[in-house]
Amino acid sequence: MDREIQKWFLENHEGVEALSKRIFDHPEVSGEEEYACSQIASYLREHEFEVETYPVAPSKVNNGLTAKWGDGYPVIAVLGEYDALPGLGQEGTASRSPIEGPGHGCGHNLMGAGCAAGAIAAKQVMKEQKLSGTVKYYGCPAEEGLAGKVQMMKMGCFDDVDICIAWHTGGPFRVCEHICQSMISVEFSFYGITSHAACAPQEGRSALDAAQLMNMGVEFLREHVDDAVRIHYVFGAAGERPNVVPDYAVVKYYIRSDKKESVDQVFGRVCDIAKGAALMSGTKVSYKIISGGYEPVLNFTLNDVLYEAMKKVPDIVYDENDYQFAKELYKNYNGKEAPDTLDMAGREAIMGKCGLLPTHLCVPLGTGWAESGSTDVNDVSQVIPTVQLFGGGVMGVGGHSWGVTASSGSAAGRKAAVQAGKYIAQFCADVLKNKEVVEKSKNELREVQKGKPPYSPILASDGEIQLKTGEDK
Repeated sequence: MDREIQKWFLENHEGVEALSKRIFDHPEVSGEEEYACSQIASYLREHEFEVETYPVAPSKVNNGLTAKWGDGYPVIAVLGEYDALPGLGQEGTASRSPIEGPGHGCGHNLMGAGCAAGAIAAKQVMKEQKLSGTVKYYGCPAEEGLAGKVQMMKMGCFDDVDICIAWHTGGPFRVCEHICQSMISVEFSFYGITSHAACAPQEGRSALDAAQLMNMGVEFLREHVDDAVRIHYVFGAAGERPNVVPDYAVVKYYIRSDKKESVDQVFGRVCDIAKGAALMSGTKVSYKIISGGYEPVLNFTLNDVLYEAMKKVPDIVYDENDYQFAKELYKNYNGKEAPDTLDMAGREAIMGKCGLLPTHLCVPLGTGWAESGSTDVNDVSQVIPTVQLFGGGVMGVGGHSWGVTASSGSAAGRKAAVQAGKYIAQFCADVLKNKEVVEKSKNELREVQKGKPPYSPILASDGEIQLKTGEDK
């Protein structure tokens, strides 16, 4: 590890940890991340970055930021995130200690701070070793809805960027080779006719019936789609009182698969089900796309550079308090004592044997492998060579849960933010000393995308399903 990086983190790790804790203590859901944005902006300004904050649509508050240090080629973007999840408020304790409101059930408080630290430490190397180039930190809101980075690309935020690096918590530290899913977020609105549910049910046309019929159709659809397809839903509106036939109901879906083409196909079939539900119930239906994203394009040129950089950094070190916290959290979350080695569900070849707080660096496979879940980092990778590292946090607790929130607020989680920052800084330094890898990574992306349809972002839009049913009353 470059001595400048080592020195910077030795002197500044407490500030990085404090920043992640402030964001943890003030969780904000997607689109509302004004506090986190302002905290990271101030931190970067303190460390000589030129910082601009701005609203990322549809937000009206300044929840996005661009921070720059240096000039010229190449421009390396470090992507940070800081949105929380609704309903996951939790103290940073090993026992269930709920707090009303959102919580960092995906570790974004750590990612926002750790990535900022990586950019700052990279700046320090550039400054002291007189390396030319530009390092930028992007504060990216609304990752959980796959909207932030897609909107930021539309705004032109990444137009001058040559390569990107991102980090996400979870498991032993490793170069990301998993191919997570393309996704579309869409809500269907049904419109019926109210009536007295007891005295005149024949006069009503229930929008709730339509939504329930649609969900039943989607349940049967599950048998006839590829194994990679995932469909989840919640109701957004379902009526107010049982004695009034509901004239309005909303059902929201996430549709995922390993390729955008598959998502598009399944989405078309779901729209057909919505039409059928409207016909059966005598209602009308429309839909609105909320957001969506592509599958990733892995860049093995950058993967190799990142792995070589990560090997230069000493492995993360936890203390006895961290291990005790992890054991207690696992027991309280799972209702049983933690095993010495976790069941990796067939992923031992990828991650090795893991305890609750793994400290080893995984060796890349050199090939992609399928994984559930989605991220808007994927969309960036479609147009800019992008690399991502994973790692940090207590293993053995389910994602998007109070257990992950607790881990994200722990001392062990904060140490992971510092470790990730070291990896990011070393990667940036290595790229700036070996700039030919930038053009090599761009050539790799061009080859992968050759012959494919050009990237077209999935943005919020209304879509009317043309259907005339029921009686106008």
